[in-house]
Amino acid sequence: MTPRVSAFLVVGALGFMLQLGTLFLLTTVWHWPYAVATLVAVEAAVLHNFAWHERWTWHDRLPSADRLASRLGRFHIGTGLTSLAGNLVVTTVLVELLDVPPLLANACAVGLTSVANFLVADRWVFGPPATASFAALLLLMPLAASAADLRPETVAAWNRHVTALEMTLRDHDDEPPVGEPEGRTYSVPDGTIHEWRGSVLIHGITVGQLVHALQHPGLPPPAEDILEARVLANTPAALRVYMKLTRSAVVTVTYDTEHDVRFAWRAPGFATSRSVATSIRETGGSDRGFLWRLNSYWRYRQRGEAVEVDVLSVSLSRAIPAVVRPVASPIIDRIARESMRRTLEAVERFGSALRT
Repeated sequence: MTPRVSAFLVVGALGFMLQLGTLFLLTTVWHWPYAVATLVAVEAAVLHNFAWHERWTWHDRLPSADRLASRLGRFHIGTGLTSLAGNLVVTTVLVELLDVPPLLANACAVGLTSVANFLVADRWVFGPPATASFAALLLLMPLAASAADLRPETVAAWNRHVTALEMTLRDHDDEPPVGEPEGRTYSVPDGTIHEWRGSVLIHGITVGQLVHALQHPGLPPPAEDILEARVLANTPAALRVYMKLTRSAVVTVTYDTEHDVRFAWRAPGFATSRSVATSIRETGGSDRGFLWRLNSYWRYRQRGEAVEVDVLSVSLSRAIPAVVRPVASPIIDRIARESMRRTLEAVERFGSALRT
């Protein structure tokens, strides 16, 4: 028996004792209906087990980028729902059909769901990102396989959001850099807007060096999700760039895109750029709605002998179905965070190379 399995069994045993104690208190002392009492007792055990699995059973698998709330959500969706549904169904069947006492029926239900709970927790809740992505693929297969229509009301909501955002960009010029990429989503009619921000500090260069290198020849810093890039037009005022992008939200999708990029100087040592995707075409002719719009806003600020780069990425995709949103949203957030982190790393490598 591995240490992880041993820890799981110990935590499960303690949670089981808590569950039975709560069930006994609610049914015997306070005379609650056994179905309601079972739900409350199981939830208490779920929260107990999650706390100890975090601190003990899977403490070695907790990346800093994976938020506590995301893991707790997955734990409830996975092991929590398994326990709630399994316990409630098995307890009800045993009590109603076989006249088994509620405590004994609940003990049988716990045993039947323990193996399933361990597999769900090990492979998904506390598992590596690839496993989580695979789970998302299974859950969102209908979404991935079907085409999506970009509706006028979705475009109108996007335009309103972007207009309001660009009007307030200058208000955030003095905000401090973020230590880790952070994001949020907005539901709009038949769509979802994703905003992600990240920062990186590049030592030993100036804003002028970095901006000049980005404008001449005008190609973006090499990154894992940029398969191909070339300049279509380069004028003193703007760039037009073609990029073949790959995105992995649920499945890996490739896009042919064109971007209008404009640079501006606010002050010596402070420049900005704005990139707007003017064309996004999913290769193969289909459109599954994973990427409909993409804007990015960059700030380049001199900080002593270093350049602080702040990035705000805003994109539009199809709506996430409500039935899978609790599971899909944390996974999509994790993938978006990793994408922003890779972008920042690419910019840092690009800028650091200018020192030589």
